[in-house]
Parts: sequence; structure tokens; C-alpha cells
Amino acid sequence: MAREYKNSGIKWIGMIPKEWRIGKIKNFYSLQTGFTPDTKNELYYDEQGALWANIADIGREHYIDDTKKKISNLYISKYNPNIVPKGSLLYSFKLSVGSVAIAAKDMYTNEAIAAFIKKDGISLSFLYYSSQVCIIFNANENIYGAKILNQDLINNAIIIFPPLLTQQKIADYLDKVCGEADEMIALQEKMIEELKAYKQSIITEAVTKGLNPNVPMKNSGIDWIGEIPEHWRLEPLKYCFGRRSEKNYPVKTEERLSLSIDKGVTLYAEKTTNLDRFKDDFTQYQIAYPNDIVLNCMNMIVGAVGLSNYMGCVSPVYYVIYPSKQDVSPLYYSYLLNIPTIRGVYYSLGKGIYAIERGEGRVNTCRLKVSYNDFGRLEIPVPPVEEQKAITQYIQEKCSEIDALIAIKQQKIAELKEYKKSIIYEYITGKKEVII
Repeated sequence: MAREYKNSGIKWIGMIPKEWRIGKIKNFYSLQTGFTPDTKNELYYDEQGALWANIADIGREHYIDDTKKKISNLYISKYNPNIVPKGSLLYSFKLSVGSVAIAAKDMYTNEAIAAFIKKDGISLSFLYYSSQVCIIFNANENIYGAKILNQDLINNAIIIFPPLLTQQKIADYLDKVCGEADEMIALQEKMIEELKAYKQSIITEAVTKGLNPNVPMKNSGIDWIGEIPEHWRLEPLKYCFGRRSEKNYPVKTEERLSLSIDKGVTLYAEKTTNLDRFKDDFTQYQIAYPNDIVLNCMNMIVGAVGLSNYMGCVSPVYYVIYPSKQDVSPLYYSYLLNIPTIRGVYYSLGKGIYAIERGEGRVNTCRLKVSYNDFGRLEIPVPPVEEQKAITQYIQEKCSEIDALIAIKQQKIAELKEYKKSIIYEYITGKKEVII
């Protein structure tokens, strides 16, 4: 018998099977939000305490049976927060909007997670998939185009309900199909990480050992460098580079530059995140020129180093250095000053601990500032300048090949994620039927 349909009355849903219901989430589910204890009070957190799910815990696995952070019994006894029972669905609605998971154990959550409590006659497994499509259509956009939700928007989101047996059939089918897609995504992600590691090994080997495997070597006497070609010399960095420290006063440029771990120095206008960090007063910043190397003195240890291709203004906490000798290639040293072994040296030189609170229980990784005096005293290898240029050309060619392979795999991941979205939509709106 042909399946009968009716108009849902909702534009993005369209036609649905005749026997399916449609309504607001608040009429079918009980919603509960969580809490975040004072992050400055260490007594409220305990590694042996109760499970406390936050955004970092959901979105990677279908079920959660452990959390990165735990809440102490002291906090629980003092404030008696609501617990989320096992089997509830957890939905991220403040950050990583749309990330979902099912609680495999009783647990608490932070206030950025909406917990849908299990009810008789409702399949939470079906809601796991349905919520990824339905709730997001009720979200608003902030000024940056990001999706944002609150409890009222969630409660009034439209959701579709097939008969319970159909819900479970759809959920079981999507478990299988999406599980297979997730396995393929994980494989592509693993291959990308391996390619990135290979790329880094090529860079490290080239900038510390050169390109000729048959050249005589000597011990540099420096742990992070190891052996270097016999004809290379060693010098303190301060003899090869000068520090620019040029203030943007009076204003010489209004071109703002950004420094990131992944992309190095880019135009601030190209950024898509953290867009509120640059102040309007350009005189507070310093100048970087093309072929200057820019380093974040507090994030050098994690790779915030890059070569500038632009004239622009950068943060006053950055170090901006330029070659002070003719036989120093800035491109070569932009690679050398960012290899993993030198990051370990930066870490050993770091002083001070900085914990930046981002709200909702999130705290940035602690950052250690490397003083410029210590940085300038680092001994670095100095190959002949023509060899430096040959090394950078080799690195660029090899990295271009690897980046092309990474891009192919990233495109495959994007296609798999789009496939998951489309197949979830088709089945949870009844466009396709599970035939057993």
C-alpha cells in the first residue's frame, strides 16, 4: 500500500506521513538545564567527584559515560542541583550548537546544555537524530552568523513524532548508517593527523639537517637541534635578528594583522572567530612589515609563530623580529622557530601562569610567557643563505603536496557530514521509509 502524506504546515518540513504528529518540544519532553560552579573555588571540583557534562564532552560519542570534569560532593550537598538521569538526551545550545549525546549514567550538566528527560512512549534515540535537525531551525543568528539558542527557543521548537515503533526503527537504521559514516570520517581524520605529522617531520628534518644526507655532520651541542651539517655555524638568535618594536603612533597603517597557530600571520579581516579582540585605537599596536617574523610571547610554546606577508599592526604583546644580516632568510627561520623541538625550549623558558576564563566553565590552556632576552639568547643553526633558500623551496614543494592530500580528505569528511545531515533529515521527516 502506498504511503499517505499530509501537509505539515511547516515550510522546512513539507509533507509528512499521515499518521505522524507534529508539535512543540515542550509538549512532549521535559527539559532541564544545568549549572557551573564558581571556577575560582577549587573545592567545588574534584577528580573523584560526580560526573558533570559540559560542551567538551558531547558531540564526539553517541553515549557519555565519563566527563572531563567532576563536581565535588561539597558543592552537591551545599546547592543540591538537579541531576540528569541515565538515558537523557544532552543538547548543546550555547556553543557548538546542535552537538548531542545520550547520558549513559546519571550525571550533572553545565548551563550550556539542555537535558531532555526520558518519558514513557518517547524514544530518546529518535530524538538524538531528530533534535539535530529540528531544533536548529528555531535558532537565531548573532552578528557573526553563528547559531544561538535559549531555553525558550528550544521549548518552542517544532518537532515531528512518528508512532513509537517507527521512531525506534528509524533510530536503529540511522545508528547503522551514521555509524558507518562516522567510521569513515574517523579514518579520514586519522589519515589527516598522520599527514600533518609527516609534514612536520619533513620541516624539522630539513631545517636542522639540510637536504644532503651524505654531507659530514657534527654535534651541535644543543639538545633540540642535535647533529647539523659540518659547514653550518651556530649563533645566538639576537645576532641574526633585530627586534622591531615600532609603535603605530602616529598611525602609519590601519591594516590589522592576526596571528594564529594554524594559519600564521593573516589579515584580520579574514578572521571568522574572536572578532571582538581588536581595539579601534590603532595607536595601541605595533608595526610588522613583509618578511618580519611575528611570535606571540605567551603562545610560542604551542606554535603561534608566523611570517608576515603584509605591513600592518599587531598586538603589543607579540615579538616582531627582522633579519639583521644579509645571510639570514626570514622564511627559513619562520620554519625553524616553529618546529616541535624548539617549542619544548620555549616551554622551559616560560615564566608565569595565565588562566583565561571564557565562561560556562571553560578556561583557556595556561600560557607561559617567554622573555625576549631569553629568546634572543637561543643558539640557532645558520646554513649558507643559498642553502637556506633551497631548504625553504623544498619544504614549500613537499608541504604543498601534503596539503593537497589533506584538502582531499577534508573534502571527503565534509561530504560525509553532509550525507549524514541529509539522510537524517530524510528519515526523521518521513521522506524516506525504513523497510524491514
